[in-house]
Amino acid sequence: SKIMTAGTNTMNTNEPSNNDLTTSSPSDVRAWLSKNHPKQFALLDSFEMELRLGRLSTSSTAVARDSSSSSLSHSAQYHAKDRRLVTGRTVELLRSLIGSTRWKNAAQLMMLLKGLGRELHSAGSRNP
Repeated sequence: SKIMTAGTNTMNTNEPSNNDLTTSSPSDVRAWLSKNHPKQFALLDSFEMELRLGRLSTSSTAVARDSSSSSLSHSAQYHAKDRRLVTGRTVELLRSLIGSTRWKNAAQLMMLLKGLGRELHSAGSRNP
């Protein structure tokens, strides 16, 4: 099936173009974002850097303030706050990325989400 673009060019929708996201591989998602959505790519990069450096962690600042934070209840309390903070920031990032990017169909959106999930999981696993 063919569709008309803004000009007189036609494009076959069955064949992927250079701007299509065709896999959910994190490296492919990063390359696609970098090429087609540089602002969103910068947001993803910044978020991952903050995650890897522990800047999304409330316990890293709380431990510096409170030397008695070694008790189990304090530790569990800070861990829960960390999880809520990281989850909230992740949702904000995904909302921004999904709302600002263009995808052709639901399958491409799912590839984007899967790739972002894999990328963020990998970045979170390397969190110090």
